[in-house]
Amino acid sequence: MGKSVKKNNSAKSLAIATVIFAILIIGTSLGGLIDKVVIKSTKISDYKILSENLLGLNDKKNILLLFMNNAEARTGGGFIGSVGYLTIDNGKIKSEPVRSVYYYDHKYEDIGFADKFSGPYGDESFMNLRNSGLNLDANTNLKRAKLIFELESGKPVDIVIAVTPEVLKYFLLKTGPVDLPEYNITVDHKNITDTLQTEVEYGQDKVAGKDPKSVLSSIANILTERLSRKNISELTELGIDMKELMQQRQIILYSNNYEVSSFIEKARYNGGLVAFESDYFMLTENNVSVDKSNAFIDRELIRQVEVSEDGGVDVGVTIKRTQFRDKSIPYVDPNNNGFTYLIKENASIIEFALPSGSKIYSELSSVAIQARGKEKGYDIYQFRSDLLPLVTSEYYFRYRLPFKVATSNFIVFNSYLQLQNGGWPYKLSNSVTAPDGWELSATNKRDILSSGNAVVYNEDINKDVFLSLVYGKK
Repeated sequence: MGKSVKKNNSAKSLAIATVIFAILIIGTSLGGLIDKVVIKSTKISDYKILSENLLGLNDKKNILLLFMNNAEARTGGGFIGSVGYLTIDNGKIKSEPVRSVYYYDHKYEDIGFADKFSGPYGDESFMNLRNSGLNLDANTNLKRAKLIFELESGKPVDIVIAVTPEVLKYFLLKTGPVDLPEYNITVDHKNITDTLQTEVEYGQDKVAGKDPKSVLSSIANILTERLSRKNISELTELGIDMKELMQQRQIILYSNNYEVSSFIEKARYNGGLVAFESDYFMLTENNVSVDKSNAFIDRELIRQVEVSEDGGVDVGVTIKRTQFRDKSIPYVDPNNNGFTYLIKENASIIEFALPSGSKIYSELSSVAIQARGKEKGYDIYQFRSDLLPLVTSEYYFRYRLPFKVATSNFIVFNSYLQLQNGGWPYKLSNSVTAPDGWELSATNKRDILSSGNAVVYNEDINKDVFLSLVYGKK
């Protein structure tokens, strides 16, 4: 009896915590405080609309919770391994247990949901919930997940909240390790990635229609109990720090309400492709091997931009990827020739987005690049990356942007690099070289290095980067 109550409370606590902190993060980013007075009386209209919808103050809201494992990367986030569902009506919450995605996905062939998608799985694929995040645009992915879940479960969805393990890692860092005697382990912010991966592979999560115990729910239950003992000042401080996770897109949101959706898009919390009319670049990866090693890769992006006399722009891109962890976590998998390793050799489809009309110089590229089509006005390309443990793989390609950036008196070069949803950080080296006779006169970056007509900007990236350069004639 006690164990059953504990499990139900665990799932409910996780659901409540996720919703409360979604509100808290967004509220603090706008300067609000999370209490009933602020929710009902705040003059910040966007926050009021959002909080009223999440709390179901106007009418009942049905919320789908997706837990994306970014150690098994998908183009738009991570493999969806666990799923939660709850309804909120006038602040009162009813939740179902957090379940393995296979609890719902064993029905995906029956529902026959097909979606046109030009990617590594073909032009049109039957889509399941766990692999619904294959677009670069997460807003498209979350809407697709909503439709698939509704068909598989028969339940309506108004709001989708998707999170990665980085959120749990953050709470473990702030509140300390969690003891799980039922698993005979202690989980902290350093070992949570291994713990979640191991329990998924060793457990029975992949049995169709089953609803096994979830290490995720067990961890969340303890964390929520800890958080419930904190006062409003402490919770607000946590919310302010968690704003970083929103900016890193470790938490993304979708709503079918127009006003809420508009605010989420404006705040860039929906993971959508950012509309940008100058130099835009987004780099993503999609794990296609049985290994779960995307959490153990060092990444480096080197962009060398050259502006010609006529204002045309050529960009050389070097991508370096190193799996810094050797083979590890051995286990027996009857579906993959018996004994194997959870972390072994990574194979990923690397996709990147460029402004529409950009030209790839295929003869100058070190890797075979394929056009994947268009998405949200951008041209999408892809190539395959295979990594051996502890060995660096390097890829180079070059392209020309479809516009010019020079006038008779100025060169204005604006660049936007968008991070993958649920993406891992990487080291960026960005250099821009103008024609002779031009020099940098203004920039939005303080730590940029300038020498004559060339500038260099280096940064460790964990969120989007906007770079603006203005050159004048000497």
